Amino acid sequence: MQLRRGEHISHEALEQYATHMVQEPALAEIEEHLLVCSQCQQELEEIDTYVSAMRRAAKGLQQEDESRKRFWTRVSRALTFRRLGWAMALTALALGAVALRIATNKPERALEPFALVLETSRGSEMQHAPAGRRLALGLDATGLPVFSRYFVKLVDESGRLRLESQATADRSIVHTAVPDGLRRGIYFLRLYSPTKELLREYGLQID
Repeated sequence: MQLRRGEHISHEALEQYATHMVQEPALAEIEEHLLVCSQCQQELEEIDTYVSAMRRAAKGLQQEDESRKRFWTRVSRALTFRRLGWAMALTALALGAVALRIATNKPERALEPFALVLETSRGSEMQHAPAGRRLALGLDATGLPVFSRYFVKLVDESGRLRLESQATADRSIVHTAVPDGLRRGIYFLRLYSPTKELLREYGLQID
């Protein structure tokens, strides 16, 4: 490499010099120029700073990779086939215990519906049913006109509608159901004809 008077060292040559890739006689010429050229000295310092930063980053990545390898080596040693088998067995036992607990602690709604026949004859008392239970109710329709279907409304003591459904009769008993358990309080079931004419009202006490 021959430098003319007033010419500076190329950036590529400075990079090669910073990474120790320049051979004689170019090495001596570059060093001689660097002794007197402040501009090339400054550019070389910048290149040295960049090269040092890249080397530190590469070293950090290498150390991180080695740390990751050591971690997974310890994990693989810990998870031998026998230990893994014991862990799976303990997990299966824990899941079995949870399933057994769920099966033996069924919510009250999973029980059979509470069956009850409601009457409105003179002297009959208001029927009672437990709170939170599904209800299978029979409404005494003795003496009422016979229809292929009826309408039933369930309201609370404030008159707010809680349920509305269709129902059919079997031997003077209109069958209806309350799928969701009711809270404690007094309720009324109203039986209607197909034309929505009120036929009878039944009281129900939820305890």
